[in-house]
Amino acid sequence: MNLLTLKEYAIKNKISIFNVMKMVKSQKLKSIIKEENGREVIYIISNDADKAQISISVNNNETKNNEVGLENEILELKDEVSKLRKELNRLKVIVFKMAKEDAKTLKI
Repeated sequence: MNLLTLKEYAIKNKISIFNVMKMVKSQKLKSIIKEENGREVIYIISNDADKAQISISVNNNETKNNEVGLENEILELKDEVSKLRKELNRLKVIVFKMAKEDAKTLKI
């Protein structure tokens, strides 16, 4: 049984401090609160056997977040492609008109 701060635990398990804090709040990790120098410090009770379970749960959460983020990004990119196509069509019309005008001036 080791006592680790949030930062130490995050570094040891290669996850973000935010994810460690979420796991402590949801009671997926055993923790204790001690008062040091007038402020409360959260210590995680670390067992090496818990590491595999934690990494699996973190990976599942990150995968779900990534999927939602990717869907949003795809929608934004589709919208941008649509705008660019409209702009391209508008520019084609302008170039076509200019080419027609140049052709008229060359004939005269």
